[in-house]
Amino acid sequence: MFKLLAVLALVSASVAHRYKGGIYRQTKNATYDYQNLTWDEAHEYEECDDFVDSYEEQDEGVGKDGAEALNDMHHFMSRHHPKRMEDICIDVEAGPVCPDFHRDNSAGHCGFETVIIPKGKWMVADIDMADEMGVRNAYKKKIFYKYRGPHKIRFVYPAIVKWELNKNGERVKGEIAMYLPAEHQSNPPKSEYNEVRIEEWDETKVYLRPYGGYRDDAEFKQQFTLLRKAVGMAGLSYKDNEEWEAGYTYLRYGRQRIEAMVLDSSYKA
Repeated sequence: MFKLLAVLALVSASVAHRYKGGIYRQTKNATYDYQNLTWDEAHEYEECDDFVDSYEEQDEGVGKDGAEALNDMHHFMSRHHPKRMEDICIDVEAGPVCPDFHRDNSAGHCGFETVIIPKGKWMVADIDMADEMGVRNAYKKKIFYKYRGPHKIRFVYPAIVKWELNKNGERVKGEIAMYLPAEHQSNPPKSEYNEVRIEEWDETKVYLRPYGGYRDDAEFKQQFTLLRKAVGMAGLSYKDNEEWEAGYTYLRYGRQRIEAMVLDSSYKA
């Protein structure tokens, strides 16, 4: 059974995908003692001094509602340290499950990480902006049922939700995209439905802030404000008509990781 990521619900832009059970999801590849990590270690960049009073992270793993997972570990319902990439991108059963994103901690700057997303092919579906569950349905009813499922394409992190903004910064158009695994990059299966298309994206530089929680959290939305401020403080430019969300984890099971992203406006590969 395929279940939803934390980008959609990313689907909370988490999305639905494969189900392996609560025990597998909570214990898989946990290599860090997250409670004893510093901010910089947990988020993999240096935080700006004047940002630290803008939020609070409770990393003991206790949910607001006291709910516990099947293996007696707590659900992470409150904001917490985001899951590190080292604990996400290697699946003990399937091997690497992330494309080769080049990550840099933006040394010399504060408040964000810098990532190069390589050129590659993605499966893409439009989001119905009038649908309250538009992100989830774009993944589940379009990408999964009409493309990934029929072609038996394995899941590759992350799920990316791209938002187009108007001049007031309001989201007016959205689409969800998933990277095609390496075995399908050169010759992806043809989509039989207009709702799902294959796009080749150019190499892109993004600036981001990872977040331990869910895309509907008010604190996650705040990450875009802090991110733009930090990028501006660094003297860098970003596109003001677009923002992305990337989801890496199973929705509401264990430690979460979603990322608020803006795109470098002058990057040339």
